[in-house]
Amino acid sequence: MMNVELKLLKEIEECRNEMNRLAKRYSLTSKHVVYVSSKLDYLLNEYETIKQKDQQPPFRKVSC
Repeated sequence: MMNVELKLLKEIEECRNEMNRLAKRYSLTSKHVVYVSSKLDYLLNEYETIKQKDQQPPFRKVSC
């Protein structure tokens, strides 16, 4: 796993923990929880994008 992926996974875990902590303190629809949830969505989408790029086969130039 690349450094970028590891860093992103750490951020995702920290964000998830923060969202859970806030959800216990406030309602799920509070602006605090919704903000952190949006941030978590963004981080998860970034991670998925990186993983998809890793799974794509390398581009090969084909001569005709």
